[in-house]
Amino acid sequence: MSNICYLINERQKLLFDPKYVHTLRSNQTLSFEISRYTTVQSESKYATTAIDIDSNGEYLLSGDSVGAVSIHQINELNVHSCNELKPACYEPKTGHKFNINSIKWFPKDTGIFVSGSSDKSVQVWDTNEMSAVEKFKFSGHVYDAQLSSRGGKTSHLIATAISNHQVKLCDMKSGGDTHTLRGHTAAVNNVIWSNRNAYALISAGRDGKIIMWDIRRSNAAVHYFDQFNGKSEKAHNGSVTSLSQTEGGIFLLSSGQDEQVRCWDMTNGENTFTNFGSAACPDVKSVGATVSFNACYPGLLYLPNGSDISVYDILSGQHITDLSGHFGRINAVCFNRVIPQLYSCSGDCTILLWEPPSPESSNEEADGSIPKETPYQDTWSDSEDDS
Repeated sequence: MSNICYLINERQKLLFDPKYVHTLRSNQTLSFEISRYTTVQSESKYATTAIDIDSNGEYLLSGDSVGAVSIHQINELNVHSCNELKPACYEPKTGHKFNINSIKWFPKDTGIFVSGSSDKSVQVWDTNEMSAVEKFKFSGHVYDAQLSSRGGKTSHLIATAISNHQVKLCDMKSGGDTHTLRGHTAAVNNVIWSNRNAYALISAGRDGKIIMWDIRRSNAAVHYFDQFNGKSEKAHNGSVTSLSQTEGGIFLLSSGQDEQVRCWDMTNGENTFTNFGSAACPDVKSVGATVSFNACYPGLLYLPNGSDISVYDILSGQHITDLSGHFGRINAVCFNRVIPQLYSCSGDCTILLWEPPSPESSNEEADGSIPKETPYQDTWSDSEDDS
């Protein structure tokens, strides 16, 4: 075998090495910038309030402040050439009358998605017909609606966070409510299914509480997260504004009106006391934060912070950078699990794509025309001339 053939074979083996892939994606994720080649076009003139990407990284789903829904195909972009992502499907008449606060793909099939709105309803959609096939009505505004990604017996359940202090579980098979989870004393902002346990559900509210539920039990509340690891049952001083978790479900991340980000160890439900500094915006409304996948173990936290996206290392709490580009309050961010990409939506009526820099911009930095520093770069010098 020639040396060239040997090197090619070794290169091919390296491309399938999980350690190599993880290192490569970590480097790419740490260098996100606004895409120079791709712009996301919108048919709507209103603010985009919720986004989601399917597990195969093919379609971007979005909802806006007047109840309209759009779908963009994102897996067929031309590399290093201009792309204008126009909606493959746009439906202005969805049946929702007000703001869409949550929109999610069915985990195993892009033929179904779920939307939750301030018009006190959750709708189940048939993508092929772009019409709602099931509608659940509630007595309060719907702030979040989540489907379990683990499949099994909970795959057909929609967990719903409602302004009337309750968490409701809706069954897509029967078309009715199956559970009502009571424990919050104020509006519930967020709800999320655990990545560790198919029957575990976590909710966060404007009462400062984060509660873990076991939906199989009659007394479903099994744990109240406490910021002091005591008995206060308060995770934040004020409203909890976001919930996100790492890929394996080992860590749960929360932000609050008290301008704090907290990292919770899901093996014991305790606060890790990781110092993120003063991080979150002092707001009562929820935002859609996200965590990177297969990069920078256990991941990076992308937290909307006004018109910027604050990026933090989960283990150390180190503030890595702020991604700036929007001109209005960022409502949600979403990480593409297939390739290193981040999408964000804002009150400025735009959706931005963030991705690793192109080879051209990397060459410019190497030439010294665009200096760029990172928190991991040494800035000291041994030279006595430096002041």
